[in-house]
Amino acid sequence: MDFRRKSIIKGLFKEFDTKVYRIVTSIDDQIAKNLKDGNIVTRPTSTNGLWSCVLLPTVLVLYSILCNVSELYILMAYLSIGLVAYSFLFIIFVSVSCLVFKDNIYGGCTASTLVSALLLYAVQGQDLMFSLGWSMVAVMSYSALLRISLTVYPKTFTIGEAMVVTQSIVLFCVASLCKYFYNVTAEDDAEMKLINSVIFTVLSSVGIIVAAICILDDSQKTMAVFVYIISVAATYALMVLHVKLGLDCLVRLAEYVLLDMDRIKLFIFWVGCAFVAVFVIMVRTHLNVKANTITRKSFHILGSLVFLSGILYNIRLMTLAAGVGLGLVILLEALRKSGIDPISSSLQAAFNVYSDEKDVGSFAMTPIYLYVGLACPLILVPEHPGYELELLSGVLSIGIGDTAASWFGSKFGMNKWGTGPKTYEGTVFNILSQVALMHTIQIFGLLSVNNAMIRVAVAAAVSGVVEAKIDQVDNLILPLVTLLAFQSTFILC
Repeated sequence: MDFRRKSIIKGLFKEFDTKVYRIVTSIDDQIAKNLKDGNIVTRPTSTNGLWSCVLLPTVLVLYSILCNVSELYILMAYLSIGLVAYSFLFIIFVSVSCLVFKDNIYGGCTASTLVSALLLYAVQGQDLMFSLGWSMVAVMSYSALLRISLTVYPKTFTIGEAMVVTQSIVLFCVASLCKYFYNVTAEDDAEMKLINSVIFTVLSSVGIIVAAICILDDSQKTMAVFVYIISVAATYALMVLHVKLGLDCLVRLAEYVLLDMDRIKLFIFWVGCAFVAVFVIMVRTHLNVKANTITRKSFHILGSLVFLSGILYNIRLMTLAAGVGLGLVILLEALRKSGIDPISSSLQAAFNVYSDEKDVGSFAMTPIYLYVGLACPLILVPEHPGYELELLSGVLSIGIGDTAASWFGSKFGMNKWGTGPKTYEGTVFNILSQVALMHTIQIFGLLSVNNAMIRVAVAAAVSGVVEAKIDQVDNLILPLVTLLAFQSTFILC
């Protein structure tokens, strides 16, 4: 009797899963058809990755529940709920018609604004006008950027990837504005004040350079004009640092990095890794030999070494370096697209050698995703007991696991997951490599976190299976999935 009951329950679950799968598949197929009818060309994949829109908001909301986070973090979590609400409405709109890309439809923006505004006002206790104002800014910006990313830059994103990217940009910009101009969270820590001030200055200076490059016409795209733009941006950066840190800002920054031997060692190691990467790129570009997947994955290893060493030895210096590095990555991509020779042509030659099948759009998103995937836990993970392990989400999932799966699967993989290129052998090696790295770290006593091996095993299993099954960009999705897996084992820490 019990066996019969279990069989019935199992059959009902299987039927439910089948119906849900059919509904999701039919919606995805209808959206693909509407995109084609509207001449909207997304990055070539078998699915649109619609489920990706919930990843970042879920990470933020869960951390705001599980940890004692700042007022600014809670603000971002509530705003992200409004963004995911608009994402759902956007999916519904696109499944009906492609007109959402062509007409200004603000109904979804109004409803989504009210969702986050009510949360800010009723739950967090923010002022009503503050709640409505910032909710409207976030949702309207997200709506505009989402449309632009899919219409102006063809073949660059899937819908899911565009949602994750635009959510990240909007929340990061809103957080920066609230922190530095609205004083949502007062900065009591002098070291973090210095770090945040430098990161804000670097990123805003890069924004000025990129904006200036975008408005240049072809006759103005010369090295002389570029040097002038750099001079203006440098002057702006010095002015901001003087206001934020005082007249001795450069001296304080130099002292912070150079007057501590551990920081000097880390800095030298990171510079060495950067020189190795640049040297390899220059040699292969000069030889004009197209890089294969294994060669490209070597940069995953170099990036992982940088972030792993920084997280294990000095998280705050790593945060400073990650912010400055993000500005450099964005600037390099802007220069590649700028048409300013000889810089643009040299960067384009390197891109032609190292680009893969996913880099068919307007921008080289794969290396940007790699960097952001390694660095994003530094922003997303609040400080709490055992948080150092969660900061390694990007290193474990894409730096080690994805690289190991790619190498082992291409060499020894025989049994494939369905019709895709991923193999069972690669997935198993993906999981084992992450667990092995954690075991090595513990052997050398570099990290002491309760139940670290169990938590890494769970996170590795989740990210390994997701890596094998999805067709979205791994560098963007897997760190967020790994963070969610760590959150599911939060009680163990």
